[in-house]
Amino acid sequence: MGEQVIKEYTNDEVTVVWKPEQCIHSGICLRGLPKVFNLKQRPWVSMTSATSQEIVSLVRECPSKALSIKGVRFKEDDKSNQEVTLIPGGPLIVKGGATVHERKETKLFHETVSFCRCNRSKNFPYCDGTHAQPKDN
Repeated sequence: MGEQVIKEYTNDEVTVVWKPEQCIHSGICLRGLPKVFNLKQRPWVSMTSATSQEIVSLVRECPSKALSIKGVRFKEDDKSNQEVTLIPGGPLIVKGGATVHERKETKLFHETVSFCRCNRSKNFPYCDGTHAQPKDN
């Protein structure tokens, strides 16, 4: 096994660490700070295109933690009361609350939210029970 590739980008105030093998390509960095994170430029991270605070705030949102700030460990919210259930042939159910970011809209669910997996819901991405109905031929 080879060593994991780790890249660092700095503005002399903060250093962004990127672990490309850990990246799930969610695009949060590209959409959140496109002047900093731009795949069309080399290097793809421009640490002088935003404030250090803006960069740190965005890096904190990286879902895979492929991006991090050198020497900083972000405190994670306690999600021990959350439960995710995958119903065979049905939805993905998240109990215990969730914040759902979809394009330019954010919805906060304090209790339970069910996500459609059959792609037939009239309330997609949320489940409306359509999966339990026979498919039209």
